[in-house]
Amino acid sequence: MKLRFLLLLALLPCASAQSPVLNAPVAPDAIYVVRTGSSAGLSIVDLNGFGGGTGNPNYDPTLQNLAEGDSHYPYNPNLRLQGSLMNPPLVLPSSTLNGGSAGVFTLALDSQLADLHARGILVSPGDAMLGHPLDLVASNAPAPYGCDAGGGSLCTIGALQQLEVAWSGGSTLHPPGPGRTIVHIAVGAGNPISFAPHPNPPPIQGLPSCMSPLIRAIEPSSIETMAGIVNLLVPGDPFGNPSQGIPPTGLLVSEQNAFFVGPGHEQATIPACSPYQIRQQVGHFLYVIDHGHNDIAVLNSNTAEVMARIAVADPTELAMSPNLTLLAVTNRGTDNVSFIDIDPNSATFHQLVRTTAVGDGPSGIAWQPDDEDIFVCNELEGSVSILSARNLQVRRVVSRGLSSPFAVAVTPRQNGFGHQRGVYFAWILDRAGKVTLFESGPNGVNGWGFDAIIGQARATFVNPKAIQPDHKRLAGGVWIAHENQLDAQGAPTGLGGGAVTNLVLDSTTIGIIPLTFTDVPNLRGLSFRVERSIGSDQLSGLPTDVAFDDQKNLGALENPTSAPIAAAVNGKNLFRVLGTDVRPTNDPAYLLVPVRDLATGIGRGVDVFALATGARVDVNPYQPGVQSIRARGAQLAVDYFRQ
Repeated sequence: MKLRFLLLLALLPCASAQSPVLNAPVAPDAIYVVRTGSSAGLSIVDLNGFGGGTGNPNYDPTLQNLAEGDSHYPYNPNLRLQGSLMNPPLVLPSSTLNGGSAGVFTLALDSQLADLHARGILVSPGDAMLGHPLDLVASNAPAPYGCDAGGGSLCTIGALQQLEVAWSGGSTLHPPGPGRTIVHIAVGAGNPISFAPHPNPPPIQGLPSCMSPLIRAIEPSSIETMAGIVNLLVPGDPFGNPSQGIPPTGLLVSEQNAFFVGPGHEQATIPACSPYQIRQQVGHFLYVIDHGHNDIAVLNSNTAEVMARIAVADPTELAMSPNLTLLAVTNRGTDNVSFIDIDPNSATFHQLVRTTAVGDGPSGIAWQPDDEDIFVCNELEGSVSILSARNLQVRRVVSRGLSSPFAVAVTPRQNGFGHQRGVYFAWILDRAGKVTLFESGPNGVNGWGFDAIIGQARATFVNPKAIQPDHKRLAGGVWIAHENQLDAQGAPTGLGGGAVTNLVLDSTTIGIIPLTFTDVPNLRGLSFRVERSIGSDQLSGLPTDVAFDDQKNLGALENPTSAPIAAAVNGKNLFRVLGTDVRPTNDPAYLLVPVRDLATGIGRGVDVFALATGARVDVNPYQPGVQSIRARGAQLAVDYFRQ
């Protein structure tokens, strides 16, 4: 036994090995930053701050002398006060393999203490998206259930993964408990996006729990804990006060999102095992365009290892079906869209299954959240192709008022919420800085939607860069990154320097409005309004993208969809239904904005804003002033619900 342990330990990369090891926090406690230029690769923003991943193991045993870059893992009260009693036990950091987090809003480090990952693997990275949880294809369950060789626990098989979630009125879900009503049950559906593993991530251990595929880290904290052991890591102060020797005391998220729901103790038979909700392997399939290879790199979001490469003609941007079955890729040079199967249970998993011709120079693409249509911006043609999600064929082309459209965001069909018009809206952004609104059908006799472009916002967003739906606004809205500042009326202020602007949709009429024979496409009482514009007085550079934190989300509920089969968990529609209550799926507290230097044009990092106030958040309490996340070459920021 001792010889086997030493042999396996020798197989593990160590802190001084040539190839670095990464064990990074995972969604919903992570944002993925695509970095370009000489710093090409990927970085991961840690929103948890108390995980046991790779990192700097240095810390002060008194927990009073706080130094920038030291491990915050020892501040995790579950480790500090009851680590030896936990299941699995937690131990203090001893090397860069289990050094732990450097704190909230820091970049995850590998075993060589670098914050740039997949370097040399991603030659010229572009758009990125998160897909299914990895435990659907790689887990600690013994062969043939997940671990092909060298380990595995019978109590981690998929059939024992019984997701039972309760809701208590907030923006997060909880495991069942006293006074909680179960609102959804799913079996073997994969780790839920609504829960973060504890710790996030679990630390690497000396003996891997599975050799093939290699799973180094321990299981998330188990549902089977010693009597009297409760989760001490709860929402609180994630920063502390280093100048006064006060360490961080709690999570950044305002509602609990991490629980002890990992697998139970190993047993000899399946009936003796306890059901669990989250297991190794943690993380998700992370799809990243690599322009240098003309392919999609499929990464492990926890380790940044390449799991597959999928060749496509000229990949430009990505869109994912809300039920996580297909990944769409625009190919600008060949004027088409590639569709890749991303369902791990499919016989054609990670294969190209269809190619659809569209207009000239396709770039931006978005999948309608109810799984009805797919919008493709034909930038060089000045049009938008609308593909049916049912057959992946072009069903309509629109062009009225468009000038080089390059980005699009699509919001859900408003049935019983928002303006209740029974239609969905697509927000088309063009190079001229205009936002044009498309309204869905049904049109024609007895219809109530034009299925056409109906109007355009008066505001002009000079040199626009990106557009994403407003996750919090069911009535319809978007966030736009651009290079001029607007006032409350949507007019340029002349201040320059860039801005991120929240454009929303108001209505004088609530409810479905039937069409008449004389109607021509128009806004019918809808109007645009600039809700907020965060400008150069807050931004540290020119914005290039926008993302939101996913820490409070209802994504573990069944996905609302028009498709015949809905995702049982982790679907990407922007709303969820709880009885008669309709709520946003994601309730972010923070807006993350990659910015580039005004003089050089090189990405300098990521600004973080509090959505409640619009004020920039100081992410580094160790340095004076309001600091941003430093990441040279930062270009894109990717959250789970990204379009």
